Amino acid sequence: MIQWLSTYNYNYAIAAVPIQMVLLVFYCLRRNLPIRRSRCFMAVMWLNLIMTVSDIAACEINEMWMELPAWVLYAVNIIYFITFLFRGWTLFDYAADSTQFYQFFGKSPHIWKTAQFITSLPALVVAFLVVMTPFTHYIFEIGESGYRNMELYNAIYFSTYYYIAATYMALVLRWKGLKPRSRWAILAFNTVLFLGIVYRKQFTDTLVTSYFSIIAILIIYLSAQNPDMYRDKITFLFSRSAFDLIVTEFLNKNIPFHMVAVTVDNYESARSIYGYAELTTSLREIGSWLVEALTSYRVFYFDNGNYLLMGVGDPDESKGTAERGIATLNERFQEFWKDIDTDIGLSLSALYIPSDMVPRELLHIHNVLRYSFRKVRKENRMCGYEFTDRMRGELRRQEAVEAALVRALQEKRIEAYFQPIYSTSEDRVVGAEALARLRDPGLGFIPPLEFIQIAERTGAIKELGRQVFEQACRFIATHRPDIYGLRFVNVNLSPAQCMNEELVEEMSEIAKKYDVSMRMFDFEITESSMDDMTMLKKQMLKLQSSGAELSLDDFGTGTSNLTRLLELPIHVVKLDMDIVLSFFSGGAKLLPDLVRMFQNASMEIVVEGVETAEMKSALASMGCNYEQGYYFSKPIPGQDFIEYLQAQV
Repeated sequence: MIQWLSTYNYNYAIAAVPIQMVLLVFYCLRRNLPIRRSRCFMAVMWLNLIMTVSDIAACEINEMWMELPAWVLYAVNIIYFITFLFRGWTLFDYAADSTQFYQFFGKSPHIWKTAQFITSLPALVVAFLVVMTPFTHYIFEIGESGYRNMELYNAIYFSTYYYIAATYMALVLRWKGLKPRSRWAILAFNTVLFLGIVYRKQFTDTLVTSYFSIIAILIIYLSAQNPDMYRDKITFLFSRSAFDLIVTEFLNKNIPFHMVAVTVDNYESARSIYGYAELTTSLREIGSWLVEALTSYRVFYFDNGNYLLMGVGDPDESKGTAERGIATLNERFQEFWKDIDTDIGLSLSALYIPSDMVPRELLHIHNVLRYSFRKVRKENRMCGYEFTDRMRGELRRQEAVEAALVRALQEKRIEAYFQPIYSTSEDRVVGAEALARLRDPGLGFIPPLEFIQIAERTGAIKELGRQVFEQACRFIATHRPDIYGLRFVNVNLSPAQCMNEELVEEMSEIAKKYDVSMRMFDFEITESSMDDMTMLKKQMLKLQSSGAELSLDDFGTGTSNLTRLLELPIHVVKLDMDIVLSFFSGGAKLLPDLVRMFQNASMEIVVEGVETAEMKSALASMGCNYEQGYYFSKPIPGQDFIEYLQAQV
C-alpha cells in the first residue's frame, strides 16, 4: 500500500493511467488515417497521459516544498497546467475538425487557419500566464508556506469552460451536416468533460479530471477513431469510408492527388468457380503485395475486386509516378496471380486518373471511380490506359441522365409506351408490352438503354417499375383497349422488384386504384432474377394467385436452363432478339431447335425483333405463338397505340 504525502484522493487518476497507456500503445501500433483528425486524437491522448501523471506528481511534490528547490515545484506544476490547457483546446480542435466548424467562416483555407488561431487564443494567453507565473505569481505561488493559488488561478477553468462551450456551439452550427453517430459522440464526450469539471469543482480533494477525460477519449475512440473502423474486413486495406475522410481533407486543403483504378478482371467468374472463401484469400494477398510493391501510393479496397491507388504530390510528376506503378503491376500480372495458399488465377487491369481529371466534390469523385472501375474491367487493359476528356464527357452525360431520371421519378414524368404483340394463330394484335420512356426538358428524349442501366445501378429501378405499371393501369382504365381485342399487357419486373416482399401487394393496390383486373397483366422476369429461386417462386405464386400471368423475358442472355424454367410457374418464354436476328442473318441456326424445345415443354413462344414480312411468315411457320418487332410497330404512346388498334379493327 502506497503511503501518499498528499491528502488528495488519487484513485480515479491512477485508474485512468493504465487505460490511457493501453489505448496509446494499441493506437500507435495500428496504421491510422493520415489526416489531421487522427493527429489531433493522438495529441489528446498524450496530453491527457502527461496531464494525469504530472497532476499526481505536482500534488505530491507540493507537500515536499521545503525539501525541493522552488524551480522543480514550478516546473512540475507548469507542466500540469500547460497540458491541462492544451488538452482542452485539442479536444475542441478535434471536434471542430470533425464538424468542419472552421469551414463555417468561409471557403478559404487561410480563413480556416485564422479561425483556428483565434479559437486557440484563450489557451495561449492562459498558457503564457502559467509560464510567467514564477515571475508574476498570477496563477500560483510557491512561497514560505508552500503552494497556493493566486488571483488569476480561475483563468485555467475559464479556458476549459470556453472550449466546452465552443464545442457545443460547433455542434449546433454543423448539426445537420453530421452523421448521427458523429453528432451523439461529440455531444456525449463534451458533456462528460463538462461533468468532470463540475465534479472537480465540487470535490476539490479528489483528482477526477483525468478519469472523466479518459471516458471522453474512449467515446471518441469507439465512435470514430478506432483504426479498424476504416479497414476493409476482407483485405485489411483502407476502406471506402477511409477514402472519404482522406479525400475530404485533401479537397479542403487543395492538396493535389491522382488515382489509379485497379480491378480484378475475372472477379465474377472466379467467385462463381472457386467460391467466396478461396477468392478472399487471393484478394488479401494481392492487397498486401500492392502495399509492399507500390510504396508511393495509399491503397484502398472498394469491394468486388476493385482496388484504388492514391498518389499525392506535384501534378506534373504524377503521370511518371503512375506509369512506374502501372509498369510494376504489368510486370507482376503478365501471368495470372497465384499464391501458395490458393490455386486461383487472377488478372488485373488499371486506369490512370490524372489529378486534373479529379473533380472537386466527393460525390463526383465517386462517380468517376464507379465509371473507371466499370470501364477498366470492360476494356481489360493495363499500360497506357488513361482517363480522358472523352471519358469525362461520357461520365457527365451519365450524371446528367441520372439527375434527369431522379427528377422524372420525383415528378412522376415517366411515360409508358406500348409495342404490339401479334398472335400468329389469330393473325392480329392481342397484346402489348409497356415500356418505360423518359423525356427531359433539358436533355430531350433519353434512350431506354441509358436510363434503365442507371436505374438498375442506383436502385431507382423499383420506383421506375412501379411508375410504368401505374401508367399501364391508367392507360387501360382510360382507353379500355380490351374493346379493340387487346387481352393482356406485358410489364417488365426487374430482379430488384422480384426481391421486394411487398411486390404483389403494391401492384394489386395500384391496379385496384384504377379498377383494373390483375388478369390483364403478364409480368416478364429476366434470367438474372432466377438467382434466388426460392424467393422468385414465392413471388410468382403470389402474382398468379392475384390473377396475373408470368413469362420469361430475353431467354438466351443469361445462364438459365430448361430444368430450372420448369420449376417456375411460367407459361410463356420470350426469345431474345439477338437469337432471332442471328438466325435470319445466317449466323446461329439454333432458333428452330429452341422453338421445338419449348413446345415440348408445353410453353408458348414469343419472338422479338421481327422486322420484315418474310421474318413474320417464317417464324409463324416455325411454330412461334407470338411476334413482336418494328414490322408491326415501334413502341408508341398510349393514344397512338389505341389508334393503331382501331385501324386494325
